[in-house]
Amino acid sequence: MAHGLKLSHGDGTPLEDASSYRRLVGRLLNLTATRPDLTFAIQQLSQFIDAPADKHLSATQRAACSETRKSITEYCIFLGLALISWRAKKQVTVSRSSSEAEYRALAATVELSKPATIFCDNKSAIVIAENHVFHERTKHICR
Repeated sequence: MAHGLKLSHGDGTPLEDASSYRRLVGRLLNLTATRPDLTFAIQQLSQFIDAPADKHLSATQRAACSETRKSITEYCIFLGLALISWRAKKQVTVSRSSSEAEYRALAATVELSKPATIFCDNKSAIVIAENHVFHERTKHICR
């Protein structure tokens, strides 16, 4: 959610299918157990469960700084089932796509001297990471 965004009932056009908004906010609520930095934003979004509008939905999907257009890298590091570290930081460069932003987040997470197992939920970022052959669409991404 963009910093300083003020939401209220009656903002925007009411959604025809409110169930998608409710499912999304419900999933975000589950993240608060391991991501306390999201608690305030999710609490704000959950106030509109009864009558969500398009403006509320777009607030749930914000992943960039509105002033600089830079994406936010967020990751969690677990040791077994225990969360030992998490971070949210604005990326250094502006990404051309969400796949590139996700790939940059993967690269920032694994700055280690030994191989490590990482998990990502973005299929296109996984394909970019797994395929070491030159691709015309990804040549602008610096590792």
